[in-house]
Amino acid sequence: MTAYIKASEAAAELGITTTSLYRIRNHADPSKKLEPVNKKTYKVDGGFVYRREDIDHIKPVYVKRDLTVSEAAKKIGRSPTHIHKLLREAKLPFYEGELRGKRTFFIEEEDLRSFISSNPDSGKHETIFDRKTGAYLYQAYRFGKDNARIVSMNRVNYRKTEIVLQTGNGEISYEQAALDGWVPLNDLQHKKAITSQGYARFEFPRPASIESIIYSIIEELFLQVGPANIRIRQADKIVVEVKKSVLVGVMPTTHPDMIDKLQLFITQGEIVPKYDGTLIDTCLSPITIYVPDSKKLEISRRAAEANMTLQEWIYYRMIADPEES
Repeated sequence: MTAYIKASEAAAELGITTTSLYRIRNHADPSKKLEPVNKKTYKVDGGFVYRREDIDHIKPVYVKRDLTVSEAAKKIGRSPTHIHKLLREAKLPFYEGELRGKRTFFIEEEDLRSFISSNPDSGKHETIFDRKTGAYLYQAYRFGKDNARIVSMNRVNYRKTEIVLQTGNGEISYEQAALDGWVPLNDLQHKKAITSQGYARFEFPRPASIESIIYSIIEELFLQVGPANIRIRQADKIVVEVKKSVLVGVMPTTHPDMIDKLQLFITQGEIVPKYDGTLIDTCLSPITIYVPDSKKLEISRRAAEANMTLQEWIYYRMIADPEES
């Protein structure tokens, strides 16, 4: 005996909306097409009705079987871009399938568990701000007359961040610093994300001392601009990228050394004095170009793989350093 189900039940089983369910009745691919049995009488029947056997036939095309890249990223505590990198480097087994009519990468739960077991630090990555504690990279601390700074932050997962402070006697963990009585000199205030395009870029030499003015400059950026508008990479140099913003109260008359260092180490953008502070300008101007759809898709894919926006990838890979494109 043939069984029938209503549109809402069919959509729920396939993991799609009823609107998407109605659309696939005209799908060009027969394996993805689903037609109701009452196209002419659906108004009288109170809606479309489908054969149970038809739903079961196309279910494998639309119903997810294993973890998607986004779900695997969430479990491991990293970004989807990082998971894609693992797949490209053959460090994590995967297979291709279809989900709701689109080609998708899938990772089996057992394979992900095995990878995490073999790579216990796989979820660890550098960060510059920990929302739970309010700590940020290069934040200054004091205990009595002694000074310290946060010199490294590594996110282990969404709940834990490993934070290390440099003191005059060596490095200590954030937890030990709190037990010993170290306290931060400055706490961050919430700053909204700046929506303007692009970043100004600074390349600072790595300081030899935690008392360096370079650390003070970066901390001032955190305090005035906020971590949502700053990016930092540590290597031979400290590369700091900052959204277009104003450092209020920072002027040649009040902070001459800071202004000198900002002007000396800026590599993209401009430092502009103002009556009430200093403008960090990205010096970016918009242009409009048209490219074939296939080229746009290719560039979008490469930008995603590099964990960049389309704007950033085009600038850094095709304009700032075209040999990398």
